[in-house]
Order: sequence, then C-alpha cells, then structure tokens
Amino acid sequence: MSFLEESWEEREEKLYKKIFVDTGPGIFPIPNEIFDRMNAKGIDPRWLTHGVFKCPPTNNRSTWAYVTSGMSNPWETEEPEEYSGLGVEFLIETENEEMWAVEVLQTLMAYNLLLVTGQMGDFPPLDYGHRVPLALSDSIKTMMFTQPASFPSNFYIKSGAVDLLQVVGITPSELDAAKQTSSDEIREKLVSNIGGLITSKERASVV
Repeated sequence: MSFLEESWEEREEKLYKKIFVDTGPGIFPIPNEIFDRMNAKGIDPRWLTHGVFKCPPTNNRSTWAYVTSGMSNPWETEEPEEYSGLGVEFLIETENEEMWAVEVLQTLMAYNLLLVTGQMGDFPPLDYGHRVPLALSDSIKTMMFTQPASFPSNFYIKSGAVDLLQVVGITPSELDAAKQTSSDEIREKLVSNIGGLITSKERASVV
C-alpha cells in the first residue's frame, strides 16, 4: 500500500476502532449538493472521499458518536509530518441515532475544506473555540468547536498527529455568553450541567 493508504487504513481500521469500537455500516461521503449550496468555485474530487462514520453506543458509552474521516489524509506527502493532512477530524455526540448529525458534520467538513482553499474569504480553518452559525432548531442555532469531554483530544497515525475537535450545538444565550467570556467557559458549563458535550435539537440553556 502507499503511504496515503497505510495512514488512511490506520486511522479507520485501528484508531477509530479503538476509540469508537463500532464504526457502523460504513462511511457517509460528502454529497456534491453541500458544496453547491456553498457556491464552491471548485471541488477537488478527493473531497468526495471524505465522509462521516456513525458509531452506535458501546458497553462503555451510552451515546451515539459521529466522526469525520478524510481531512487528516496525507494527500501531499510521502513522509510523516507534525500533523497529518489538515491535522483535524470532527466529532459530534447525540443521545439517539440522528441522521442530521451526519449532515451537520458533512456540512462543517465541506466548509472547512473551502476555508483551507481560500474559497470562503480570508478566514482561518475551523479550530478550538470557533463558533459557526448552523441552526438545528429555534433553540440550537450555533455549532461550537471544543476539546472532547469523553473522547481523546488527539491521536497519532504514521503520517502525523490528528486533533479531534468536538462539535456541540449551543443556544443563542450561550453564544452571547461565549462571546463575553470564552468557548471554554461554556464548555465547562455544558459538561457540569448536562453531563457531557451532547448535542440535541431542543434543550434548556445552561446560562
């Protein structure tokens, strides 16, 4: 196998199986329609191999976990680097099986790929603390990026390090509070009040 294929397999078949145990029925690739909605000027065919795994609960985890795969592919190198590819994958957690969680991650992944290639203006790639307007309901209107609470914050494959960025939906009042204080402070309130970084379409604000 090539360096790319070995790194790809190590992430999906070893690290993801260790972290999430069961990665579900297969990957849900980003559909072209998402890039079309974002008025993408150009779509790299490699992006259409990026997708989301839907991981059911395990003996040690009662929640559903959804994780992206592809952004950490070492497309441009044949040697290990500090970070593999873009150096990130995204994660979201729900109480029940939810296909909208797959769509949220597909959308955020597509947005990040367009950011990296400069198609969304002069803005940095998505990272810890960032908050993206993406409404699930009247209650949850923003996606916040933070360090995971119940999963490792990073992992290593042969091509380099990968940070796991957890996405959690927040309310308008939580967004206002995050702007005045920090995303980290809202993260701590969510963990202490609801027991984790679980995203749902409807919940009471923690501020």
